Amino acid sequence: MKFILVRHGETVANIEKVYSGWSNYDLTEKGKLQIKILAEELKTYNVDVIYTSPLGRTMETATEIAKITEKEIVIDDNLREINFGVFDGKTAKQIEETYPVEWDNWIKDYECYKIPEGECLKDMLNRVKGFMDSIKNKDGTCIIVSHAGVIQSIVTYLLDLDLKKMWHFQCTTGGYIEIDYKNDFGYLRKLIPSYI
Repeated sequence: MKFILVRHGETVANIEKVYSGWSNYDLTEKGKLQIKILAEELKTYNVDVIYTSPLGRTMETATEIAKITEKEIVIDDNLREINFGVFDGKTAKQIEETYPVEWDNWIKDYECYKIPEGECLKDMLNRVKGFMDSIKNKDGTCIIVSHAGVIQSIVTYLLDLDLKKMWHFQCTTGGYIEIDYKNDFGYLRKLIPSYI
């Protein structure tokens, strides 16, 4: 399977530097332009299906890509960003001031510390792995429209890397990563940032 891992366009939350997990934030004008350019770029691929997170920013991105590629969109809850729980909608400074103990615990062990009313990184990875295991050995090409944390987790999983290596792979808003997966082995082919 060839995977095209697409990050949604820029949102208001990205501009305001707030943690936005399962909450919805609108795309900015720049974000809307990013996904139009991205869709044109992706039409060169022979895509079989588009999988997307159900959140508004990813749905809008996937819909723009589907218009150009004329491919079906399949929505999957497992592709949602990490659930930031009580951190959601707040900047790092606001979280540190409002939830100092929880913030400290999360900074010390972001992989395993479960954010109150949310989840830990390994929770997200496990649901993403379940989804990837269901499709990774199929033939063809798919686009997965998702979020930074999910994309970074997928990359480490397909490349058989430790989860801590996720920070080495930055997918900008409106950008994408291409990975070929064959015979239980992932090959990183491209890491393309947004053109704007």
